[in-house]
Amino acid sequence: SLRCGRRAGGMQSDDVVWTIINQRFCSFKAKTRTQTFCRNQYNVTGLCNRTSCPLANSQYATIEEKEGRLYLCMKTVERAHMPSKLWEKVLLSKNYAQALASIDSELEFWPAIVKHKCKQRLTKMTQYLIRKRRLRLKPQPTLERVHKKVEVREARREAKAEKAALLDRSIERELLARLKQ
Repeated sequence: SLRCGRRAGGMQSDDVVWTIINQRFCSFKAKTRTQTFCRNQYNVTGLCNRTSCPLANSQYATIEEKEGRLYLCMKTVERAHMPSKLWEKVLLSKNYAQALASIDSELEFWPAIVKHKCKQRLTKMTQYLIRKRRLRLKPQPTLERVHKKVEVREARREAKAEKAALLDRSIERELLARLKQ
């Protein structure tokens, strides 16, 4: 019963934090006409709502990517007094099936919605890492700078040279015509 009381106390403070964030101010909040987004790096969905807010949930988990490797980041009430060690990071396997299994084992007693959202984020991030690797292997076209000033200058010089050549030709024809007479 003591454990339930502690958990209820944690949930109550989470509700207070969410009320402040939702009704007053949150520096991570980004509003559009249709939705409200969250820019917090630990937000699992990218949306600003009660279940997705890493600040308003004392027990929270997400997937993070650093240098091509995926980590399961977990936040629990026990580490709340140490902000530097608030997030426990577990390196996930590069194998997708093994990574899903490790999420299941690490978040075994967590709410089902948290596990589901983490698995969705793992799927999405795995797919974008695959696309990133494919794009890196594909030969990229090299871009060349267009020297607009130089091209315009050369076009003007060519036009002047053509006019001079036409003038030279017309003078030459005129001289040849006079010699023939």
